[in-house]
Amino acid sequence: MNITRKELVDYDATMNQSRNMIYHLIRFMKVNGLEGNDVKQRLRLMGRNIAKSFHNYWKPVDQVNIVNVRDVIATMYKKIVNSSVSVEMDESQNLIVVRDSKCALCKYFYEDVGKFAGCEILLGMVSELISLINNGSVSGSKILLIPQEVSESLSYGDNACIQVFKYSRGGM
Repeated sequence: MNITRKELVDYDATMNQSRNMIYHLIRFMKVNGLEGNDVKQRLRLMGRNIAKSFHNYWKPVDQVNIVNVRDVIATMYKKIVNSSVSVEMDESQNLIVVRDSKCALCKYFYEDVGKFAGCEILLGMVSELISLINNGSVSGSKILLIPQEVSESLSYGDNACIQVFKYSRGGM
């Protein structure tokens, strides 16, 4: 079967293969000497690279700003991993906190993988996709997301995955 990338974006693929692939990649990285923050950074880089391809075929809005960022992030999670998330902003610390109770990428704890969350990849993907959307905008009211951490994960045994981003307003 030959399908295009555009068709893949529109295709509802099963998350099982994606989740399994991420954990096999983590195992591969560990076997090849990567640990801790190096693995997390590689997963985020993968997410950024996926966003660069994804952006060519889909973007939910023409600009992301402080007013629409919560809705845009919720839309991204729904489209990309078929998850309904809650998105909260802590304006005193410039943080955006995404809570996903049914994260498709972190369904199980794998003892041989350790404390790595599959949704690390989403930190890179979401922040890069927002950056790419805003690169085409001339407005100064843009928002930039900086990945911080996966503070909780289903794969750690927590009740939800919580991804944290720092944000800044203005240009790029």
